[in-house]
Amino acid sequence: MLKRPYVEYRRTATTILSIALLGVAVTGCVSAEERHYRDTGTCESFGAPYGSRAYTDCMLEQQRRRDSAQMDSLERTRMTQEIAKNAQVMADRARWDRCRRNPDRRECRR
Repeated sequence: MLKRPYVEYRRTATTILSIALLGVAVTGCVSAEERHYRDTGTCESFGAPYGSRAYTDCMLEQQRRRDSAQMDSLERTRMTQEIAKNAQVMADRARWDRCRRNPDRRECRR
C-alpha cells in the first residue's frame, strides 16, 4: 500500500521530537552529589575557601548557571516542537490545496 506524504511528515516530526527529548534526558544523568562535588571544586579553584561568603556566592552562581542552561534547553525543545508542528500544518495545507485543485490525485483518495 502506498504511504501518504503527510504520514512521512508526521514521522519526521516525531523523530525530531524524540531526539530532542532524548538529548534532554541524557544531559540530566549527573547525580546531585556529582554536581555538588564539581561545583565545590570549581569554587575552590577560584580561591574561595569552604564556608566563606565568596564560596557561598560561587555555589549560588554555579546553580544559576545550571538553571539557566536547563531553561535554554527547554526553550530549544519547545522551539523544535513548534517548528515541527508548523511544518506539519504547512504540509497539510499544501496537500489540501493540491486535493482541492485535483481531487483525483492518489494522495487525495481515502
